[in-house]
Amino acid sequence: MNARLLFLLGTIQWLAFTLIHPILVDIDLALGLHSPIGPEVRPDGDNLRLALIANTWDFGWGGETIAHRALSGFSLWVPTSSLFFALINVTIGRSPALPHALLYRLTIINAAAMAVFTVFAFTCFVRLPQIGGVAGTILFGLAAYSMAREQPVSG
Repeated sequence: MNARLLFLLGTIQWLAFTLIHPILVDIDLALGLHSPIGPEVRPDGDNLRLALIANTWDFGWGGETIAHRALSGFSLWVPTSSLFFALINVTIGRSPALPHALLYRLTIINAAAMAVFTVFAFTCFVRLPQIGGVAGTILFGLAAYSMAREQPVSG
C-alpha cells in the first residue's frame, strides 16, 4: 500500500480525536449528562461537574484552580494538540516536494506519539480512544515500514 496514503490515514486518527473528544468528554461534562462516579459516591445526587466545581486543586508555587477549570483546560488542550498534529501532517504529508527522509522521520514521530497516546488510552480512557490509538499506531507504523522498504533512509 502507498506509504503516503497510510500516513494520511493515520492523520485521520488525529482528526478523529479532535472531533470526537469534545463531544464525548467536554459537552457531556459541561451539561452533566453522565458521570463516571456512581451514586454510592454521590449520595446527595450531585453530578460530577458540581463536584469538580466545588473542589480546589492547589499546585503549590504553581498556583491553584478549581478542579473543573483544570480538567476543562486539559480537556481542551487534547483536541487542540491533535488538531495541530493533523494540520501539520496534512500540510506536510501532501507536499510532493517533501524529501523522503523528512517524511519518514515525521512518520516515526507520529507513530511514537500515537503509541504514547495508546498507552494512556489503555491506562486511563475508554474503548473508543483505545481503538483509535491502536489504529493510528498501526497506520503510522505501516507507513514508516513502507517508506523504509520503498527507499531506505540513512542517518
